[in-house]
Amino acid sequence: MRTASILVGWKGPAAPRRVRLVAPRWILILAAAAIAMMGAAEPGRASDVEAVAEVAGLDARAIAQRAEDVLRSDATMLHARMTVESPRLGKPRVVEFQSWDDRRGDRAFIRILAPSKDKDTTFLRLPPNLWTYIPRDERSMRIPPSMLLQPWMGSDFSHDDLVNESSDVEDYDHRLIRVDEVDGGKKAYVLEYIPHEDTPVVWAKIVAWIEVEHATPLRQEFYDENDVLVRSVTFSDVRNLDGRHVPHLWTMKPMQKKGHETRIQIIEFVFDVELDDTIFTTRHLKTR
Repeated sequence: MRTASILVGWKGPAAPRRVRLVAPRWILILAAAAIAMMGAAEPGRASDVEAVAEVAGLDARAIAQRAEDVLRSDATMLHARMTVESPRLGKPRVVEFQSWDDRRGDRAFIRILAPSKDKDTTFLRLPPNLWTYIPRDERSMRIPPSMLLQPWMGSDFSHDDLVNESSDVEDYDHRLIRVDEVDGGKKAYVLEYIPHEDTPVVWAKIVAWIEVEHATPLRQEFYDENDVLVRSVTFSDVRNLDGRHVPHLWTMKPMQKKGHETRIQIIEFVFDVELDDTIFTTRHLKTR
């Protein structure tokens, strides 16, 4: 779950360095050809799926890594607007925020920009802890692991989604289960993510649809320990950002909450920036 800073005392990042991370064109053409040769074969047959992956030179983990690389560089900044809809709300709740993501250091910082009553609320992931600062209370507090599934800023996203950010690559084993046709003829890998036994993640299973050519995330489904589908997120409004085909609209829907929906509209993505280490400190939580 990052753009130019307006934070006091920080002069902002150096000019972003853009890099192209998509696979070589010839590999993608061969992969598409392999998919086409499936013909009317039964979807999800192991031989079909393995043939596609082998031709593309990818295993399931590599596909998951490509999908993560579409949304995250080693240092990423994002500016976004989140809209929360719920029957209990008289009108949609809108929250604007910026985030800074240091993937190598496993650190993240989020600052709320609007609405005014929540402005300058901040969140910090600094392993092994997760922190928040609430201006109206003028205090910082550590968020315990038991709260990772709690709604983030009243939305259908959780603290784990937007602040803790469990890694789809490092925290899970991956299995390529089939290739689906989606969005008017496009092909998508369907991957199953099962968490490592020793990893304290929230979900018992995630199923992800990842577009074949550009590795764009298209959809994810989240299952509990009873294999019940709890929620789904779809990714749309895909735009080409210097070779990355990045979804700019993320829509989360909980399955057991009728009328609930949260949309995150990306205003700006900036990849491969230089981040000041002072951002990722508890002192910075209170900086305005």
